[in-house]
Amino acid sequence: MRLSRLLGVQRRLSGFINHFVVHPLPEVLKSIGQPPAVKIEPIGSGRNALVRGLLLADGRSLVLRAYFADPKKQHGYSHWYLSRYLAERGLRVPAIHFRGVFPFRRGKADVEILIEDLVEGQVINEAMRESEMVRRRVVETILQIHKDQAPRPGYPWLDKESADPLHEEMAKAPARFKRIRAQLAEVTDRQVNQCLMWLKENLARRSVPRSYELTHGDFNRENVLLTPDGEIVLVDLVSMAYGCFEADLVDVRWMFFDQAWWEGFCDEYFAAEPLRRERFEKNAPLFFAFFYLTKSSRHASSAGKASRKHDQETTESHLTKSRRFWNLLLGAVDGEPLRPDLSFPIDDD
Repeated sequence: MRLSRLLGVQRRLSGFINHFVVHPLPEVLKSIGQPPAVKIEPIGSGRNALVRGLLLADGRSLVLRAYFADPKKQHGYSHWYLSRYLAERGLRVPAIHFRGVFPFRRGKADVEILIEDLVEGQVINEAMRESEMVRRRVVETILQIHKDQAPRPGYPWLDKESADPLHEEMAKAPARFKRIRAQLAEVTDRQVNQCLMWLKENLARRSVPRSYELTHGDFNRENVLLTPDGEIVLVDLVSMAYGCFEADLVDVRWMFFDQAWWEGFCDEYFAAEPLRRERFEKNAPLFFAFFYLTKSSRHASSAGKASRKHDQETTESHLTKSRRFWNLLLGAVDGEPLRPDLSFPIDDD
């Protein structure tokens, strides 16, 4: 039996959290003037973090986020920094009460812990599709984020600069095509070469921006909450960086509702920022294509992992989603417009 299996959950972030909530969480809560937690339960997780809800003895609730302390990405520090920075700029974000790094000897890295307020609000759902107020609040929020600009892309709060985002995407493209090719039998070398050529030619024709906007990087219905007073709260900040506003608008297209809702969103967005419309219309096909490539690759990778675990149902689900995004990529390369009736469920990942 492999050593990793013998160690079991102790090598996983979830295993670390299960031990952390017993000790030293009580001491941490006491150090920030909070009562002990009487109930601890998962409330969702992402690729880089696990999240726990903490019900305190006085009836209030907090959120515990855990990240592997990756010195290159520094997700925990980014979340902590951006939470303070965005609050200073007037955006609604949960206040963070604690940040600390704890050793995880049997894990792949130490673990960074954040404890923040639990926001009273609800995820934007299907019932809100026709609400002009909700759409307006979403537009206002993303516009407020995009008003912040920098001369170079990347993460200056980490002393880390990046290449232009689309050039970084281009560098990753061959590996992503390889993952798709390994899982989708119908994908041919000719198609891959055609897509690569199209991406390279369109990237070469694109003008590199003179400045870069602060972007959310994962702007979807699960990462924004609508509060009872009608305001938007951002609850997941680790993907934020200075980049290209076009990427966030593409996320909105696929991660909220349908084409008609997105067109209304764009009308309001460009009414406030009319000078951005021409740039978006020129560059949008390239950003959509890279989005489709990334999504298809991720689902292909997930299908491969599920197949190795002999989980046929999960394998087929990811293959279906990978195939959908692959076909959208082929359509983008062929110059096909988006179909107004085409939308994906929010849980496509």
